Amino acid sequence: MESALSLTLNPSPHHQKTTIFNPPSLHLHKSNPHYPLSKPFKQSAIKITASAASTNPPTNPIIQTLKLTARAIILSAAAAAVASRFQQLPAIAEPITQTLATTESETREETVLPEFLESNSEAVTAMKTLLQKKLEAGEDEESLKILKKLVSAQPENLDWKFLMARLLNEMGEIEPARVALEEILTRNPLSFEALFENALIMDSIGEGELVIKRLEKALAIAEEEKKEKEARDVRFIIAQFQFLQKNIDEALRSYDELLSEDPSDFRPYFCKGMIYSLIDKDDEAKVEFAKYRELSPKKHEVEGFIRTPLSRMKLFGTDDQN
Repeated sequence: MESALSLTLNPSPHHQKTTIFNPPSLHLHKSNPHYPLSKPFKQSAIKITASAASTNPPTNPIIQTLKLTARAIILSAAAAAVASRFQQLPAIAEPITQTLATTESETREETVLPEFLESNSEAVTAMKTLLQKKLEAGEDEESLKILKKLVSAQPENLDWKFLMARLLNEMGEIEPARVALEEILTRNPLSFEALFENALIMDSIGEGELVIKRLEKALAIAEEEKKEKEARDVRFIIAQFQFLQKNIDEALRSYDELLSEDPSDFRPYFCKGMIYSLIDKDDEAKVEFAKYRELSPKKHEVEGFIRTPLSRMKLFGTDDQN
């Protein structure tokens, strides 16, 4: 029996994002990218299938399912695009003089290119297009080079640094990914995406016990600065990791608390419905999903990106509207 399984925690509806689990009977649709320069996708259904094949079946299927969930995160993130090409590095077999000339050219490029890109929006657009193509082709190393140039050219745009951290993580470069995420969090301790991605990495490398503490620290900052929406989003992330760490009762209580404060927020209903589905409480799940459908805007209907390796992930919008 195949089951569709995914999980997300995006910022509050006020930020025009959705937070959803994907119940066994539902499909996911591509979401509108959230990056400032993005444009929406045409929606198309995508189904996540968790394979039941295993040589060593888990003793507790629910726990195994929860672990799989951590690797099936929906991420809404993208940038707009227009076509271009990018210069390739020379082959190793080229003459030494040409290699030296290329090295000097690259050194000059590192100095001049950021200034050029900063003042030339068409060049930035072209770089984005090339990045899209490289990611779709699975050329991670080339994608990383482009992202580094975009980060250098637009240091204030944390979206590029976050996407670079995502790519580094997908490439197995955990420490550089964490460094990039920490740089984001140093500048914006309440960055939803960076908090969530960093927590995922911490959990994946055995630092699960520290995840909640780190998130609680961010929550304290939000509350101290009286940033209610940010505080609420951090609490959603905390509930997410309570669920991922098999603290199901705590997660349900967290969602109930969020609902008691804002009954019109459709996200907790979806999250609760997913949990009830996983623990075979189908009647309760139907109630929660019904409430979710009643409250959620149509444009938010189970939408998002499947978190697969970036090389196989649609990250960029088009000029087509939904």
